[in-house]
Amino acid sequence: MITSKTQPMKTKIYFGKKAMYTMLFFISIVNFKNSFAQQFLTKIDGWNAYVHLPDEYNDSIFKSYPLILFVPGLGEVGTNASKLLINGPSAFINLGNTMQFMVNGKLEKPIVISIQPIDPWTPHPTVINRKIDSIVARWRCDLQRINTTGLSMGGQTWHNYVNYGSTAYIDRIASIVAMSAPQPDNGISNMKRFVLSGSKWWGFEGNSDPRDMDKIRDTMNAYVPASARYNLYIGGHCCWNTWYNPAWNENGESIYTWMLKQKRPAGSNVEPQSNAGKDSALATVVTSYYLTGSGNDPDGNAISFNWRKLSGPVSGVISNSTASQTWVTGLSMGTYKFELAVTDILGALALDTVIINDGNLVLPVKLTEFKAIEKAGYNALYWKTSMELNSHHFVVEKSTGGNDFILIGKVDAAGNSNREVNYQFRDINAPAGKNYYRLRVVDIDEMSAYSKVVSLDCKENESFSVEQVSFLNSKLQATVYSGSNKVINFALADPMGRIIFNSPVTLKAGANPLQLFIPSKKGLYYARFTEKEKITKAIINQ
Repeated sequence: MITSKTQPMKTKIYFGKKAMYTMLFFISIVNFKNSFAQQFLTKIDGWNAYVHLPDEYNDSIFKSYPLILFVPGLGEVGTNASKLLINGPSAFINLGNTMQFMVNGKLEKPIVISIQPIDPWTPHPTVINRKIDSIVARWRCDLQRINTTGLSMGGQTWHNYVNYGSTAYIDRIASIVAMSAPQPDNGISNMKRFVLSGSKWWGFEGNSDPRDMDKIRDTMNAYVPASARYNLYIGGHCCWNTWYNPAWNENGESIYTWMLKQKRPAGSNVEPQSNAGKDSALATVVTSYYLTGSGNDPDGNAISFNWRKLSGPVSGVISNSTASQTWVTGLSMGTYKFELAVTDILGALALDTVIINDGNLVLPVKLTEFKAIEKAGYNALYWKTSMELNSHHFVVEKSTGGNDFILIGKVDAAGNSNREVNYQFRDINAPAGKNYYRLRVVDIDEMSAYSKVVSLDCKENESFSVEQVSFLNSKLQATVYSGSNKVINFALADPMGRIIFNSPVTLKAGANPLQLFIPSKKGLYYARFTEKEKITKAIINQ
Protein backbone atom coordinates (compact mmCIF):
# COMPACT_ATOMS: atom_id res chain seq x y z
CA MET A 1 0.00 0.00 0.00
CA ILE A 2 1.20 3.50 -0.84
CA THR A 3 0.56 6.33 1.57
CA SER A 4 1.21 10.03 1.21
CA LYS A 5 1.26 12.63 3.94
CA THR A 6 -0.55 15.86 3.39
CA GLN A 7 1.87 18.77 3.55
CA PRO A 8 0.86 21.91 5.44
CA MET A 9 -0.37 24.80 3.34
CA LYS A 10 2.50 27.15 2.52
CA THR A 11 1.87 30.82 3.28
CA LYS A 12 4.05 33.80 2.48
CA ILE A 13 4.15 36.34 5.30
CA TYR A 14 5.46 39.93 5.16
CA PHE A 15 5.99 42.18 8.23
CA GLY A 16 6.05 45.94 8.21
CA LYS A 17 8.94 47.48 10.18
CA LYS A 18 6.79 49.56 12.51
CA ALA A 19 4.26 46.80 12.96
CA MET A 20 6.95 44.51 14.35
CA TYR A 21 7.12 46.72 17.41
CA THR A 22 3.51 47.78 17.79
CA MET A 23 1.16 45.00 16.73
CA LEU A 24 0.76 41.80 14.76
CA PHE A 25 0.67 42.37 11.00
CA PHE A 26 -0.17 39.44 8.79
CA ILE A 27 -0.60 39.31 5.04
CA SER A 28 -1.50 35.92 3.65
CA ILE A 29 -1.01 35.28 -0.04
CA VAL A 30 -2.52 31.84 -0.17
CA ASN A 31 -0.67 29.42 -2.40
CA PHE A 32 -2.54 26.14 -2.52
CA LYS A 33 0.17 23.67 -3.43
CA ASN A 34 -1.05 20.72 -1.47
CA SER A 35 1.10 17.76 -2.42
CA PHE A 36 -1.65 15.29 -1.58
CA ALA A 37 -2.92 13.64 -4.73
CA GLN A 38 -6.36 14.60 -5.98
CA GLN A 39 -8.70 13.29 -8.65
CA PHE A 40 -12.29 14.06 -9.50
CA LEU A 41 -15.13 12.10 -11.03
CA THR A 42 -16.65 13.38 -14.26
CA LYS A 43 -18.12 12.05 -17.50
CA ILE A 44 -16.31 11.88 -20.82
CA ASP A 45 -18.62 11.42 -23.78
CA GLY A 46 -21.13 9.64 -21.52
CA TRP A 47 -18.65 7.39 -19.66
CA ASN A 48 -17.58 7.74 -16.03
CA ALA A 49 -14.02 8.97 -15.67
CA TYR A 50 -11.64 9.75 -12.83
CA VAL A 51 -9.34 12.64 -13.74
CA HIS A 52 -6.10 13.52 -11.96
CA LEU A 53 -4.48 16.85 -12.91
CA PRO A 54 -1.00 17.98 -11.86
CA ASP A 55 -0.92 20.10 -8.71
CA GLU A 56 0.32 23.08 -10.75
CA TYR A 57 -2.25 22.69 -13.55
CA ASN A 58 -4.36 25.77 -12.75
CA ASP A 59 -1.28 27.94 -12.21
CA SER A 60 0.45 26.93 -15.47
CA ILE A 61 -2.27 27.70 -17.97
CA PHE A 62 0.04 27.72 -21.01
CA LYS A 63 1.69 24.38 -20.26
CA SER A 64 0.63 21.02 -21.68
CA TYR A 65 1.19 17.72 -19.90
CA PRO A 66 1.73 14.07 -20.91
CA LEU A 67 -1.41 11.94 -20.70
CA ILE A 68 -1.76 8.45 -19.21
CA LEU A 69 -5.14 7.00 -20.23
CA PHE A 70 -6.40 3.79 -18.58
CA VAL A 71 -9.21 1.40 -19.57
CA PRO A 72 -10.20 -1.31 -17.03
CA GLY A 73 -11.13 -4.94 -17.57
CA LEU A 74 -14.50 -6.55 -18.20
CA GLY A 75 -15.29 -6.88 -14.50
CA GLU A 76 -15.11 -3.11 -13.99
CA VAL A 77 -17.34 -1.84 -16.80
CA GLY A 78 -20.79 -0.35 -16.26
CA THR A 79 -21.99 2.73 -14.40
CA ASN A 80 -20.63 2.09 -10.89
CA ALA A 81 -17.72 4.53 -10.89
CA SER A 82 -16.23 3.06 -7.71
CA LYS A 83 -15.05 0.09 -9.78
CA LEU A 84 -12.51 2.39 -11.41
CA LEU A 85 -10.76 2.57 -8.04
CA ILE A 86 -10.13 -1.18 -7.83
CA ASN A 87 -7.28 -1.57 -10.33
CA GLY A 88 -5.01 0.73 -12.26
CA PRO A 89 -3.57 4.21 -11.69
CA SER A 90 -6.70 5.69 -10.09
CA ALA A 91 -6.58 3.05 -7.36
CA PHE A 92 -3.21 4.40 -6.24
CA ILE A 93 -4.18 8.05 -6.67
CA ASN A 94 -7.13 7.24 -4.40
CA LEU A 95 -4.62 5.96 -1.84
CA GLY A 96 -2.71 9.24 -1.99
CA ASN A 97 -0.08 8.84 -4.71
CA THR A 98 0.71 12.20 -6.32
CA MET A 99 1.69 10.72 -9.71
CA GLN A 100 4.95 12.65 -9.88
CA PHE A 101 7.98 10.90 -11.36
CA MET A 102 11.61 11.80 -11.88
CA VAL A 103 12.39 11.01 -15.53
CA ASN A 104 15.77 11.77 -17.08
CA GLY A 105 16.48 14.29 -14.34
CA LYS A 106 13.15 16.10 -14.78
CA LEU A 107 10.09 15.94 -12.52
CA GLU A 108 7.19 14.81 -14.71
CA LYS A 109 3.57 15.39 -13.65
CA PRO A 110 1.20 13.63 -16.06
CA ILE A 111 -2.53 14.01 -16.47
CA VAL A 112 -3.94 10.60 -15.46
CA ILE A 113 -7.43 9.60 -16.59
CA SER A 114 -9.33 6.33 -16.08
CA ILE A 115 -12.42 5.84 -18.25
CA GLN A 116 -15.18 3.27 -17.66
CA PRO A 117 -16.86 1.63 -20.67
CA ILE A 118 -20.58 1.11 -20.12
CA ASP A 119 -21.09 -2.10 -22.10
CA PRO A 120 -19.51 -5.52 -21.40
CA TRP A 121 -17.51 -5.86 -24.61
CA THR A 122 -14.36 -4.34 -26.07
CA PRO A 123 -15.14 -0.75 -27.16
CA HIS A 124 -14.93 -0.02 -30.88
CA PRO A 125 -11.92 2.09 -31.96
CA THR A 126 -14.17 4.88 -33.26
CA VAL A 127 -15.81 5.10 -29.82
CA ILE A 128 -12.41 5.30 -28.13
CA ASN A 129 -11.30 7.94 -30.59
CA ARG A 130 -14.25 10.13 -29.57
CA LYS A 131 -13.16 9.82 -25.93
CA ILE A 132 -9.66 10.95 -26.84
CA ASP A 133 -11.11 13.86 -28.84
CA SER A 134 -13.11 14.93 -25.79
CA ILE A 135 -10.13 14.59 -23.45
CA VAL A 136 -7.69 16.65 -25.52
CA ALA A 137 -10.39 19.29 -26.06
CA ARG A 138 -11.02 19.66 -22.31
CA TRP A 139 -7.53 19.35 -20.85
CA ARG A 140 -4.11 20.55 -21.93
CA CYS A 141 -2.57 17.28 -23.09
CA ASP A 142 0.76 17.05 -24.92
CA LEU A 143 -0.45 15.49 -28.18
CA GLN A 144 2.94 13.85 -28.78
CA ARG A 145 2.83 12.12 -25.37
CA ILE A 146 -0.50 10.29 -25.19
CA ASN A 147 0.25 7.00 -23.39
CA THR A 148 -2.36 4.28 -22.96
CA THR A 149 -2.75 1.30 -20.67
CA GLY A 150 -5.34 -1.28 -19.74
CA LEU A 151 -5.86 -4.71 -18.24
CA SER A 152 -7.49 -7.65 -20.01
CA MET A 153 -10.27 -6.14 -22.13
CA GLY A 154 -8.77 -2.70 -21.53
CA GLY A 155 -5.45 -3.79 -23.02
CA GLN A 156 -7.23 -5.28 -26.02
CA THR A 157 -9.04 -1.96 -26.43
CA TRP A 158 -5.72 -0.29 -27.23
CA HIS A 159 -4.54 -3.20 -29.40
CA ASN A 160 -7.69 -2.84 -31.50
CA TYR A 161 -7.39 0.95 -31.60
CA VAL A 162 -3.94 0.98 -33.20
CA ASN A 163 -4.86 -1.97 -35.48
CA TYR A 164 -8.05 -0.43 -36.81
CA GLY A 165 -6.38 0.68 -40.02
CA SER A 166 -6.50 4.44 -39.44
CA THR A 167 -3.17 6.23 -39.64
CA ALA A 168 -4.72 9.05 -37.63
CA TYR A 169 -5.46 6.62 -34.77
CA ILE A 170 -1.98 5.07 -34.84
CA ASP A 171 -0.32 8.47 -34.89
CA ARG A 172 -2.07 9.56 -31.68
CA ILE A 173 -0.55 6.96 -29.35
CA ALA A 174 3.01 7.14 -28.03
CA SER A 175 2.91 3.87 -26.09
CA ILE A 176 0.74 1.01 -24.82
CA VAL A 177 1.15 -0.87 -21.53
CA ALA A 178 -1.08 -3.95 -21.75
CA MET A 179 -1.82 -6.35 -18.88
CA SER A 180 -3.12 -9.88 -19.64
CA ALA A 181 -4.62 -8.56 -22.87
CA PRO A 182 -6.05 -10.63 -25.73
CA GLN A 183 -4.46 -10.17 -29.13
CA PRO A 184 -5.99 -7.64 -31.55
CA ASP A 185 -9.13 -8.64 -33.43
CA ASN A 186 -7.36 -7.88 -36.71
CA GLY A 187 -4.39 -10.10 -35.93
CA ILE A 188 -0.99 -9.64 -34.37
CA SER A 189 0.77 -9.00 -37.67
CA ASN A 190 -0.89 -5.61 -37.99
CA MET A 191 1.02 -4.39 -34.93
CA LYS A 192 3.88 -3.69 -37.34
CA ARG A 193 2.13 -0.48 -38.45
CA PHE A 194 2.06 0.72 -34.86
CA VAL A 195 5.74 0.12 -34.30
CA LEU A 196 6.80 1.51 -37.68
CA SER A 197 5.02 4.75 -36.76
CA GLY A 198 7.52 5.21 -33.91
CA SER A 199 5.48 3.96 -30.94
CA LYS A 200 6.38 1.53 -28.11
CA TRP A 201 4.69 -1.37 -26.28
CA TRP A 202 5.12 -3.18 -22.94
CA GLY A 203 3.13 -6.32 -22.15
CA PHE A 204 2.55 -8.35 -18.96
CA GLU A 205 1.25 -11.94 -19.09
CA GLY A 206 0.80 -14.79 -16.56
CA ASN A 207 2.41 -18.15 -17.33
CA SER A 208 -0.89 -19.92 -16.59
CA ASP A 209 -2.95 -17.40 -18.60
CA PRO A 210 -1.42 -17.39 -22.12
CA ARG A 211 -2.60 -14.55 -24.35
CA ASP A 212 0.09 -14.69 -27.11
CA MET A 213 1.47 -11.39 -25.89
CA ASP A 214 4.99 -12.68 -26.47
CA LYS A 215 4.09 -12.87 -30.17
CA ILE A 216 3.19 -9.17 -30.13
CA ARG A 217 6.63 -8.47 -28.67
CA ASP A 218 8.36 -10.60 -31.31
CA THR A 219 6.38 -9.04 -34.17
CA MET A 220 7.20 -5.51 -33.14
CA ASN A 221 10.85 -6.16 -32.34
CA ALA A 222 11.29 -7.86 -35.71
CA TYR A 223 10.55 -4.53 -37.39
CA VAL A 224 12.08 -2.17 -34.83
CA PRO A 225 14.44 -3.78 -32.32
CA ALA A 226 13.80 -2.93 -28.65
CA SER A 227 10.46 -1.29 -29.48
CA ALA A 228 8.56 -3.84 -27.36
CA ARG A 229 9.27 -5.37 -23.97
CA TYR A 230 7.55 -8.27 -22.23
CA ASN A 231 7.19 -9.63 -18.70
CA LEU A 232 6.08 -13.21 -18.08
CA TYR A 233 5.01 -13.55 -14.46
CA ILE A 234 4.12 -16.61 -12.41
CA GLY A 235 0.35 -16.64 -12.04
CA GLY A 236 -2.92 -16.38 -13.91
CA HIS A 237 -5.37 -13.66 -14.88
CA CYS A 238 -4.64 -11.47 -11.87
CA CYS A 239 -2.28 -9.33 -9.89
CA TRP A 240 -2.28 -6.24 -12.13
CA ASN A 241 -1.87 -3.78 -9.29
CA THR A 242 1.55 -5.29 -8.70
CA TRP A 243 2.72 -3.33 -11.76
CA TYR A 244 0.30 -0.42 -11.52
CA ASN A 245 1.82 0.30 -8.11
CA PRO A 246 4.15 3.27 -8.74
CA ALA A 247 6.58 1.77 -6.22
CA TRP A 248 7.18 -1.27 -8.47
CA ASN A 249 10.11 -1.11 -10.84
CA GLU A 250 12.26 -3.37 -12.97
CA ASN A 251 15.89 -2.31 -12.97
CA GLY A 252 14.80 1.14 -11.83
CA GLU A 253 12.02 1.51 -14.42
CA SER A 254 8.33 1.58 -13.53
CA ILE A 255 5.59 1.45 -16.13
CA TYR A 256 4.98 5.15 -15.43
CA THR A 257 8.57 6.34 -15.90
CA TRP A 258 8.75 4.19 -19.04
CA MET A 259 5.57 5.73 -20.49
CA LEU A 260 6.74 9.24 -19.64
CA LYS A 261 9.89 8.68 -21.71
CA GLN A 262 7.86 7.96 -24.84
CA LYS A 263 7.08 10.66 -27.37
CA ARG A 264 5.50 10.54 -30.79
CA PRO A 265 7.79 11.62 -33.63
CA ALA A 266 6.82 14.99 -35.05
CA GLY A 267 7.64 14.13 -38.65
CA SER A 268 4.41 12.62 -39.91
CA ASN A 269 1.58 14.92 -40.93
CA VAL A 270 -1.42 14.23 -38.71
CA GLU A 271 -4.83 15.11 -40.07
CA PRO A 272 -6.23 18.34 -38.60
CA GLN A 273 -9.35 18.26 -36.46
CA SER A 274 -12.57 20.01 -37.36
CA ASN A 275 -15.41 20.91 -35.01
CA ALA A 276 -18.36 22.77 -36.46
CA GLY A 277 -20.08 23.22 -33.09
CA LYS A 278 -23.23 21.74 -31.56
CA ASP A 279 -26.27 20.81 -33.63
CA SER A 280 -29.61 22.43 -32.84
CA ALA A 281 -33.18 21.12 -32.64
CA LEU A 282 -35.94 23.56 -31.66
CA ALA A 283 -39.00 24.74 -33.55
CA THR A 284 -39.15 28.52 -33.08
CA VAL A 285 -37.56 30.46 -35.94
CA VAL A 286 -34.46 32.55 -35.18
CA THR A 287 -33.27 34.44 -38.26
CA SER A 288 -29.55 34.56 -37.41
CA TYR A 289 -27.18 32.04 -35.87
CA TYR A 290 -23.54 32.27 -34.71
CA LEU A 291 -21.44 29.40 -36.04
CA THR A 292 -18.89 28.52 -33.33
CA GLY A 293 -16.42 26.39 -35.22
CA SER A 294 -12.89 25.56 -34.17
CA GLY A 295 -9.94 23.59 -35.46
CA ASN A 296 -6.62 22.17 -34.40
CA ASP A 297 -3.62 20.64 -36.12
CA PRO A 298 -1.65 18.26 -33.86
CA ASP A 299 1.53 18.97 -35.87
CA GLY A 300 1.28 22.67 -35.09
CA ASN A 301 0.94 23.59 -38.77
CA ALA A 302 -1.05 26.62 -39.89
CA ILE A 303 -4.66 25.84 -40.73
CA SER A 304 -7.37 27.54 -42.77
CA PHE A 305 -11.15 27.45 -42.46
CA ASN A 306 -13.92 27.32 -45.00
CA TRP A 307 -17.68 27.19 -44.32
CA ARG A 308 -20.26 26.16 -46.92
CA LYS A 309 -23.95 25.30 -46.91
CA LEU A 310 -24.58 21.68 -47.87
CA SER A 311 -28.37 21.72 -47.84
CA GLY A 312 -31.43 23.67 -46.72
CA PRO A 313 -33.66 26.53 -47.87
CA VAL A 314 -32.34 29.06 -50.39
CA SER A 315 -32.10 31.72 -47.67
CA GLY A 316 -29.25 31.85 -45.16
CA VAL A 317 -26.06 33.82 -45.86
CA ILE A 318 -22.66 33.08 -44.30
CA SER A 319 -21.07 36.39 -43.30
CA ASN A 320 -17.43 35.26 -43.49
CA SER A 321 -16.86 31.79 -44.91
CA THR A 322 -13.10 31.75 -44.09
CA ALA A 323 -13.48 32.61 -40.38
CA SER A 324 -13.68 29.85 -37.76
CA GLN A 325 -16.60 31.64 -36.10
CA THR A 326 -19.09 33.68 -38.08
CA TRP A 327 -22.75 34.63 -38.42
CA VAL A 328 -25.38 33.07 -40.66
CA THR A 329 -28.19 35.52 -41.35
CA GLY A 330 -31.53 35.45 -43.11
CA LEU A 331 -32.59 32.01 -41.81
CA SER A 332 -36.15 30.80 -42.32
CA MET A 333 -38.22 27.73 -41.49
CA GLY A 334 -36.43 24.54 -42.43
CA THR A 335 -33.38 22.43 -41.69
CA TYR A 336 -29.96 23.70 -42.74
CA LYS A 337 -26.71 21.77 -42.87
CA PHE A 338 -23.42 23.70 -42.86
CA GLU A 339 -19.96 22.16 -43.25
CA LEU A 340 -16.68 23.40 -41.79
CA ALA A 341 -13.53 22.35 -43.66
CA VAL A 342 -10.19 22.69 -41.85
CA THR A 343 -7.09 22.34 -44.03
CA ASP A 344 -3.45 22.44 -42.97
CA ILE A 345 -0.61 23.83 -45.08
CA LEU A 346 0.30 20.34 -46.32
CA GLY A 347 -3.18 19.79 -47.69
CA ALA A 348 -4.57 17.42 -45.03
CA LEU A 349 -8.29 17.97 -44.64
CA ALA A 350 -10.85 17.48 -41.85
CA LEU A 351 -14.61 18.07 -42.12
CA ASP A 352 -17.43 18.50 -39.64
CA THR A 353 -21.05 19.55 -40.05
CA VAL A 354 -23.57 21.46 -37.98
CA ILE A 355 -27.33 21.13 -38.40
CA ILE A 356 -29.59 24.11 -37.68
CA ASN A 357 -33.33 23.53 -37.37
CA ASP A 358 -35.28 26.74 -37.96
CA GLY A 359 -32.29 28.82 -36.83
CA ASN A 360 -32.34 27.66 -33.21
CA LEU A 361 -29.52 26.44 -31.01
CA VAL A 362 -30.21 24.11 -28.11
CA LEU A 363 -28.63 26.00 -25.22
CA PRO A 364 -29.32 25.37 -21.54
CA VAL A 365 -29.37 29.17 -21.13
CA LYS A 366 -30.38 32.28 -23.02
CA LEU A 367 -27.25 34.43 -22.93
CA THR A 368 -28.12 38.13 -23.31
CA GLU A 369 -24.71 39.72 -22.69
CA PHE A 370 -21.06 38.71 -22.60
CA LYS A 371 -18.25 41.27 -22.35
CA ALA A 372 -14.67 41.70 -21.13
CA ILE A 373 -13.30 44.81 -19.39
CA GLU A 374 -9.69 45.50 -18.42
CA LYS A 375 -9.24 46.32 -14.73
CA ALA A 376 -6.22 47.11 -12.59
CA GLY A 377 -4.47 43.77 -12.10
CA TYR A 378 -6.97 41.60 -13.99
CA ASN A 379 -9.48 41.28 -16.83
CA ALA A 380 -13.11 41.19 -15.72
CA LEU A 381 -15.60 39.05 -17.64
CA TYR A 382 -19.32 39.78 -17.25
CA TRP A 383 -22.28 37.91 -18.67
CA LYS A 384 -26.05 37.79 -18.18
CA THR A 385 -28.73 35.20 -18.76
CA SER A 386 -32.45 35.85 -19.04
CA MET A 387 -33.45 32.16 -18.89
CA GLU A 388 -31.77 28.96 -17.69
CA LEU A 389 -33.08 25.42 -18.04
CA ASN A 390 -31.16 22.64 -16.27
CA SER A 391 -27.92 24.60 -16.56
CA HIS A 392 -25.00 23.29 -14.50
CA HIS A 393 -21.94 25.49 -14.99
CA PHE A 394 -19.99 27.80 -17.28
CA VAL A 395 -16.48 26.92 -18.40
CA VAL A 396 -14.40 30.03 -19.08
CA GLU A 397 -11.85 29.61 -21.87
CA LYS A 398 -9.12 31.93 -23.14
CA SER A 399 -6.86 32.22 -26.17
CA THR A 400 -4.06 34.63 -27.03
CA GLY A 401 -4.19 33.74 -30.72
CA GLY A 402 -7.91 33.39 -31.30
CA ASN A 403 -7.91 29.67 -32.19
CA ASP A 404 -6.44 27.48 -29.44
CA PHE A 405 -8.54 28.03 -26.31
CA ILE A 406 -7.61 26.76 -22.85
CA LEU A 407 -9.70 26.41 -19.70
CA ILE A 408 -9.03 29.11 -17.10
CA GLY A 409 -11.98 28.75 -14.76
CA LYS A 410 -15.44 27.44 -13.94
CA VAL A 411 -18.52 29.26 -12.61
CA ASP A 412 -21.60 27.46 -11.26
CA ALA A 413 -24.85 28.23 -13.09
CA ALA A 414 -28.28 29.02 -11.61
CA GLY A 415 -29.83 25.75 -12.75
CA ASN A 416 -33.38 26.84 -13.56
CA SER A 417 -34.35 30.48 -13.81
CA ASN A 418 -36.76 32.78 -15.65
CA ARG A 419 -35.19 36.01 -14.41
CA GLU A 420 -31.99 37.89 -15.19
CA VAL A 421 -28.90 36.38 -13.58
CA ASN A 422 -25.55 38.17 -13.59
CA TYR A 423 -22.18 36.40 -13.57
CA GLN A 424 -18.59 37.55 -13.43
CA PHE A 425 -15.09 36.05 -13.54
CA ARG A 426 -11.63 37.54 -13.03
CA ASP A 427 -8.69 36.54 -15.22
CA ILE A 428 -5.71 37.47 -13.07
CA ASN A 429 -3.16 36.06 -15.55
CA ALA A 430 -3.87 38.22 -18.59
CA PRO A 431 -0.73 39.07 -20.61
CA ALA A 432 -0.36 42.30 -22.52
CA GLY A 433 -1.78 42.13 -26.04
CA LYS A 434 -4.89 40.53 -27.47
CA ASN A 435 -6.86 38.21 -25.17
CA TYR A 436 -9.84 36.23 -26.51
CA TYR A 437 -12.55 34.74 -24.27
CA ARG A 438 -15.50 32.41 -24.73
CA LEU A 439 -17.92 30.52 -22.49
CA ARG A 440 -18.83 26.86 -22.71
CA VAL A 441 -22.32 26.45 -21.28
CA VAL A 442 -22.82 23.00 -19.74
CA ASP A 443 -26.16 21.52 -18.66
CA ILE A 444 -26.85 18.81 -16.07
CA ASP A 445 -26.52 16.07 -18.74
CA GLU A 446 -23.06 17.46 -19.64
CA MET A 447 -24.26 18.61 -23.04
CA SER A 448 -22.63 21.92 -23.90
CA ALA A 449 -22.47 24.77 -26.40
CA TYR A 450 -20.19 27.76 -26.89
CA SER A 451 -20.91 31.45 -26.65
CA LYS A 452 -19.58 34.00 -29.08
CA VAL A 453 -15.93 35.05 -28.67
CA VAL A 454 -15.11 38.43 -27.12
CA SER A 455 -11.68 40.04 -27.23
CA LEU A 456 -9.74 42.58 -25.17
CA ASP A 457 -6.53 44.38 -26.18
CA CYS A 458 -4.63 44.67 -22.90
CA LYS A 459 -1.85 47.15 -22.18
CA GLU A 460 1.02 46.71 -19.75
CA ASN A 461 -0.78 47.26 -16.45
CA GLU A 462 1.25 48.78 -13.63
CA SER A 463 -1.68 49.91 -11.46
CA PHE A 464 -3.52 48.17 -8.65
CA SER A 465 -7.08 48.01 -7.28
CA VAL A 466 -8.65 47.18 -3.93
CA GLU A 467 -11.83 45.15 -3.49
CA GLN A 468 -13.79 43.29 -0.81
CA VAL A 469 -12.61 45.41 2.12
CA SER A 470 -14.11 44.60 5.52
CA PHE A 471 -13.27 45.26 9.18
CA LEU A 472 -14.67 43.08 11.98
CA ASN A 473 -13.44 42.76 15.55
CA SER A 474 -10.21 44.59 14.64
CA LYS A 475 -9.48 42.17 11.79
CA LEU A 476 -9.15 43.94 8.45
CA GLN A 477 -9.52 41.87 5.28
CA ALA A 478 -9.14 43.00 1.68
CA THR A 479 -8.16 41.73 -1.75
CA VAL A 480 -5.63 43.80 -3.65
CA TYR A 481 -5.22 43.18 -7.38
CA SER A 482 -1.94 44.28 -8.92
CA GLY A 483 -0.74 44.43 -12.50
CA SER A 484 2.86 43.67 -11.48
CA ASN A 485 5.08 42.77 -8.52
CA LYS A 486 5.48 45.87 -6.36
CA VAL A 487 5.52 47.36 -2.86
CA ILE A 488 2.80 49.79 -1.85
CA ASN A 489 2.06 51.50 1.45
CA PHE A 490 -0.94 50.71 3.64
CA ALA A 491 -2.20 53.13 6.30
CA LEU A 492 -5.25 53.15 8.56
CA ALA A 493 -6.55 56.52 9.75
CA ASP A 494 -9.30 57.50 12.18
CA PRO A 495 -12.04 60.05 11.28
CA MET A 496 -9.74 62.90 12.47
CA GLY A 497 -7.05 61.86 9.98
CA ARG A 498 -4.69 60.49 12.62
CA ILE A 499 -2.64 57.51 11.38
CA ILE A 500 -3.01 54.58 13.76
CA PHE A 501 -1.25 52.02 11.57
CA ASN A 502 1.26 52.39 8.73
CA SER A 503 3.36 49.77 6.93
CA PRO A 504 4.64 48.71 3.47
CA VAL A 505 2.82 45.86 1.74
CA THR A 506 4.44 43.53 -0.82
CA LEU A 507 2.21 42.59 -3.77
CA LYS A 508 2.60 40.00 -6.49
CA ALA A 509 1.03 40.31 -9.92
CA GLY A 510 -2.60 39.19 -9.67
CA ALA A 511 -4.75 38.73 -6.58
CA ASN A 512 -3.33 39.37 -3.10
CA PRO A 513 -5.48 38.39 -0.08
CA LEU A 514 -4.69 40.75 2.80
CA GLN A 515 -5.39 40.07 6.48
CA LEU A 516 -4.41 42.47 9.28
CA PHE A 517 -5.11 42.31 12.99
CA ILE A 518 -5.23 45.93 14.19
CA PRO A 519 -6.44 46.44 17.78
CA SER A 520 -8.82 49.36 17.59
CA LYS A 521 -12.13 50.65 18.90
CA LYS A 522 -15.34 50.12 17.00
CA GLY A 523 -16.22 52.90 14.59
CA LEU A 524 -15.35 54.52 11.26
CA TYR A 525 -11.86 54.30 9.75
CA TYR A 526 -10.18 55.04 6.42
CA ALA A 527 -7.92 52.45 4.74
CA ARG A 528 -5.40 54.04 2.36
CA PHE A 529 -3.37 52.13 -0.21
CA THR A 530 -0.69 54.27 -1.86
CA GLU A 531 1.94 53.93 -4.56
CA LYS A 532 1.88 56.39 -7.48
CA GLU A 533 -1.87 56.51 -6.99
CA LYS A 534 -3.90 56.50 -3.79
CA ILE A 535 -6.98 54.41 -3.07
CA THR A 536 -9.01 55.20 0.03
CA LYS A 537 -11.77 52.99 1.40
CA ALA A 538 -14.09 53.97 4.27
CA ILE A 539 -14.67 50.99 6.58
CA ILE A 540 -16.38 50.40 9.90
CA ASN A 541 -14.88 48.25 12.64
CA GLN A 542 -17.96 46.40 13.86
